[in-house]
Amino acid sequence: MTPSARRFDALVVGGGYIGCSVASALAVAGLTTALLDRGPIPGGASRANYGNIQVQDAELDHSLPMVNAARRRFDGLEEELGRSVGYRRVGNLLLIETERQWALMAARVERLRAAGIAAEMVPAGRLAELEPLLDRRSLLGACYHTDEGQVSPFAFMAAYLQRGRRHGLALFPDNEVVSLDVQGDRVCGVETSGDDFSAGVVILAMGAWTPALGRALGCTWGSRHVHGQALVTESFSRRQSPSDGVLHNHLSSAAFFDSMHDGDPDAGASAVFAVSQTADGHFLLGEAGVITDDLGSGATLRGQAVVAREVLRFLPSIAGLRILRGWAAPVAFTDDGLPLLGPVAGLGGLFMAAAFKSTVVITPWVGDLVAEWVSTGRTSMDLTAFAPDRVIGHG
Repeated sequence: MTPSARRFDALVVGGGYIGCSVASALAVAGLTTALLDRGPIPGGASRANYGNIQVQDAELDHSLPMVNAARRRFDGLEEELGRSVGYRRVGNLLLIETERQWALMAARVERLRAAGIAAEMVPAGRLAELEPLLDRRSLLGACYHTDEGQVSPFAFMAAYLQRGRRHGLALFPDNEVVSLDVQGDRVCGVETSGDDFSAGVVILAMGAWTPALGRALGCTWGSRHVHGQALVTESFSRRQSPSDGVLHNHLSSAAFFDSMHDGDPDAGASAVFAVSQTADGHFLLGEAGVITDDLGSGATLRGQAVVAREVLRFLPSIAGLRILRGWAAPVAFTDDGLPLLGPVAGLGGLFMAAAFKSTVVITPWVGDLVAEWVSTGRTSMDLTAFAPDRVIGHG
């Protein structure tokens, strides 16, 4: 680390949902804090996201208490942040096409209910009432949850950045972290493509870019990523009968819990149905995703074509809508479905927060959790199951 390194109490690496929340919470807690990203801020996969506050797809064995606690934060969040984030309540339908999926979803419903989350199994005959646009011919029914939601991704992240900057948060876009400054058994800062930075604590919220930084240390940080693709349409509200084009729920497929990401990596040709609608009527269509080493954000025509075909199986009435744009992003995950969340053993001052299954819902909660850890050296929730060490190797 050079003598001229910029000095802060805390460095947050990664300017997506989690990074913005964590950096804001640390600044509010009174720490001099810098938020860095390899590109723009806000950035990463969070710039290519529906903004869905998902609860029903939570990992059940360890993550459900975290998700359940986090979802309660949204009712008062706009008041807390001091500006609108486009928050609205929306239901969720997980569509079921096979007996296996029905059995999987029925078992999930029991666990969700036991945790105090309203969920029910809905037979196909009720789907016309719940979602008139839906073509129900291939469906046995759905798993229905009434209490999810949606935020505007950019407004959501901007609210955290605005709050953080009121408390002195410094932003450093276009500063790619290339290595950690390790002195003895402690991380003391980072080296970037621009300046060097020193700090008492470093929080990694880098998503799919996390393993590359681990390799610079000679470590294998065991998350992988999918190259996810999606599309957005023109607003249905521009049609003569806008009420005919309104979705009442988020729609996705129970196939998410069955099999995913087994398509052709070169074609991006594996898709699982996932559709939302923005408050102003645009349909968000997805998603194609395959496991890959590609960290790029380039969409493919074949990947987007398979998204469109899958969507039209269930929503044929939107076939005439124009596609405005498509996008792609690398999205991190772990093989056990659990995030990398907690301090990194053997490297004092380093905390990891990455590879969340559903990121939006836990964003406010993770910011508070990290601020608690930095301030007290511990957290009020047991993070053992999420410990980064479970997937970290050396050499």
